[in-house]
Order: sequence, then C-alpha cells, then structure tokens
Amino acid sequence: MAEKIRGWLADETIENLDLGDVDGEKLALAIKKIFRQAPAAGGVVVIDNQFVAIERHGIPDLPKGHIEKGETPEVAAVREVEEETGIKDLEIIRELPSTWHCYLLDNQWTIKKTSWYLMRTKSGMKNIPQTEEGISKVYLVDKEHVKDFQEKTFASLRDVVAI
Repeated sequence: MAEKIRGWLADETIENLDLGDVDGEKLALAIKKIFRQAPAAGGVVVIDNQFVAIERHGIPDLPKGHIEKGETPEVAAVREVEEETGIKDLEIIRELPSTWHCYLLDNQWTIKKTSWYLMRTKSGMKNIPQTEEGISKVYLVDKEHVKDFQEKTFASLRDVVAI
C-alpha cells in the first residue's frame, strides 16, 4: 500500500487515489512510513468581534507553529501566537477542529496536523510581527472581510475562520 501511495504522490496527472476497502490501521502504518510527521498548533484570537491574522511571505495566514518536544498542543499554540504576533495574556476559550495538509520539503513528504484553539486576550491588539519567520504584518479581520481572507489564504484554513 505504501508503494501505491508513493506512486500517486509522484504522478501529478492522477487526480484521485483509489485505495479500495482499506483497513484503517494498515493505512495509518503506510502513511507513517511515507510521511514525516510535523505536529503544529495555533490560535484564532478574537478581539472586538474580529480575529487576528498575519501575513507570512505575502499570504494571509493564522499564527501557528511546530509543537516542541514535551509541549502540549495548548501550550504550543499560546507560545506560537505570542511569538508571531506579540500578543500577550492569551487565554484558550475552546478547541477548534484540527487541520491537515501535506507538502514536499527537502524531497521528503511531510504531513502536518495543526491543532487550533479559539483564544482571547486581556492585553488587546499588538502589531509585532515575527519577521525572522517571514511575517510582515499582524492585523485584524472583521466579519465583512472574512470571505476575502478565506479566498487568499491556504485551503486548509478556510473552515477554521468560518465565523
């Protein structure tokens, strides 16, 4: 099964991969064999009925990053949002649905599960982009501009900000 998935990943002309009636455990093992795991966590910070967004390498995004060894997803999410935006005093309100996406990095397929959390802050909006991570802007998105954000951001984030 792993070879079938590898072949599909290598052939851009094949749209769909038919795995037939596959046992979930076997599929999980095949995926672990092929993909490097890159767990991440991030947050949707709500301030005055708007959410905090960032611009990373010219693309609208949400603050997120890798979960470090020994960290829980919740701790990583708060740390990453603080680092990438400068916003402090974050409090997790609730967990949001996780997202998954894969990408090729250094000839290695990587699968990233991002755990998302709805957050608020008592400190208010800060605009301190983490430039060393390619972040050029921290800004608020109001309800009138959510659709524009969704159209310009990554497909995996569109449902995360469907407010």
